[in-house]
Amino acid sequence: MRLCRALMPLVLLLCGPVSAQTQLSPEEFMDHAAGRTLTFESLGTGRLVGIEEFLSRQRTVWARSDGSCTYGEVTLTDSQVCFRYEDQWGVNHCWTPYEVDGTIIVVSPGGSRQRVSRITDQPVACYDPPMS
Repeated sequence: MRLCRALMPLVLLLCGPVSAQTQLSPEEFMDHAAGRTLTFESLGTGRLVGIEEFLSRQRTVWARSDGSCTYGEVTLTDSQVCFRYEDQWGVNHCWTPYEVDGTIIVVSPGGSRQRVSRITDQPVACYDPPMS
């Protein structure tokens, strides 16, 4: 119990105040994303995770931090935006979107957090064409 109390300030610092975050519906997230390109960074480290161009509300191009790309299919549930990529067809990558002080944050079911650090109208740059 003492350890939990000792760690609580650190948890609050890393996660931010609960009252400052608003969960976005998947449709609201797609309103920000469709037709745009979003840059995702790890919330913990600030390192680039990748850049995703939302070609439509159902299709994306995901450019990983190493420059390789793949097409993705987007599906929406009641609370999550899910992606399935052509090079990992059997795996769903699902995220619950939030807005925290004007910034979009996505949280995976496992607790991984990413921040949308940039939204542009520019296409992604891939060193090889995406898989088709």
